[in-house]
Amino acid sequence: MKILKNYDRELHPELFEQMFRGRASVFHERLNWPVTVCDGLEIDYYDRELEPAYILDVDERGTVRGSLRLLPTTAETMITREFLDFFDEPVDIIDPLMWECTKFCVHDGDAGTSVRLLLGLHVLCTSCGIERIIGLYELQMERVYARLGWTPERFAKAKPGFGNLAVGIWTVDEESHRRLLRSLARRCST
Repeated sequence: MKILKNYDRELHPELFEQMFRGRASVFHERLNWPVTVCDGLEIDYYDRELEPAYILDVDERGTVRGSLRLLPTTAETMITREFLDFFDEPVDIIDPLMWECTKFCVHDGDAGTSVRLLLGLHVLCTSCGIERIIGLYELQMERVYARLGWTPERFAKAKPGFGNLAVGIWTVDEESHRRLLRSLARRCST
């Protein structure tokens, strides 16, 4: 696991390039989302203008297998900006102990990448005093999160016509940490 901030771009340009290239592959090419890709890299306003934290799952050769992005809810977030109109009531949470997770992206299909990213997120939250994570997800992912061991509490469901989406809140606690560790152990043993 690597935890990076924008100021790390000069130290680790290859990791940032792999992350942004992987996001372009997943979000633009595979999922056909309306994201901006330039020179094969998916970089948005939040990457350029704000100070996100990134968690990267990196193998022993230095290949990025997956990544996610964290933004404090005390600043602009995708939920309060891009997804504002998706819900009947605005999902406008400002809480220094809750951060938004976006751009959760598995680049290579490795079964363990998702759980390693979630476990890395959980460990980072615990070490930094973050108590909850908020994020937008497709409803069918609730089963996947349950299998991985960290299920969100559904906070809001998108209005008709805006997809099968929800906003969920993941609580950082010891029990979810234990479930993630068990899930990782199962994936490593197969």
